[in-house]
Amino acid sequence: MTKNFIEVTDFLFGAQLRNFYIKLISYATLLGFTPEELTEAKNDSIFWDFLMDADNKVSKYAKDFKKTKKLAKTGSKSEVLSGIPDPPDLGSTPHLVPADILLRFRQKAAKAKASPKYTIAIGTDLGIESVHQAFDPQLGKPSLKIKINAGRPILTYVKGNFKGLIIHKDVGDGYVYLGTALKSKFNDMSNLPDPGTSAIWKYKAIYVWDDKETGHWSDEITIVVKG
Repeated sequence: MTKNFIEVTDFLFGAQLRNFYIKLISYATLLGFTPEELTEAKNDSIFWDFLMDADNKVSKYAKDFKKTKKLAKTGSKSEVLSGIPDPPDLGSTPHLVPADILLRFRQKAAKAKASPKYTIAIGTDLGIESVHQAFDPQLGKPSLKIKINAGRPILTYVKGNFKGLIIHKDVGDGYVYLGTALKSKFNDMSNLPDPGTSAIWKYKAIYVWDDKETGHWSDEITIVVKG
């Protein structure tokens, strides 16, 4: 049985918990789940949704509070300090559940898959079957990231199944070929601007598959370099 069905992000994991509980209502008897286990799945889902909502409210409050603190310390030309943000109302705390919601979800998924009545269709409906997609190089689109190290730009990307990346660069007079990255990191060793000056360098890239360009060009990414 695969273990790679858990959603990676907290938001999607919450949606997965919610779907599992709602669909399990129909499958509980067939798959041998007790009323207590169904209630546990419900409580885990509700509590996680509460935590996600509270986390969003607290994060916004923290951001607003830090903004107020900065305004109080250094002022602003256009803003006036009119008060302190009110703490968020988190609402009523739902039924408190034990730690490790993820473990309990895995255990319930394993129990469902161990049932002789389990099918792939049921697992897909419950959201506990991995979705496998065939690799199609024509759909590839690199996502570039860039930073400055020792004064020079370093581009990084996810290589995956591709051979590498063809990189084009624009220093102000249009895009031209810069180089091919065969690893997930590429250092731009071009000559820097004259001392005391700066320039905006732009980059875009496309994957290499079967020794030729394939897929879609990345979004443009820019960075300021100094001489």
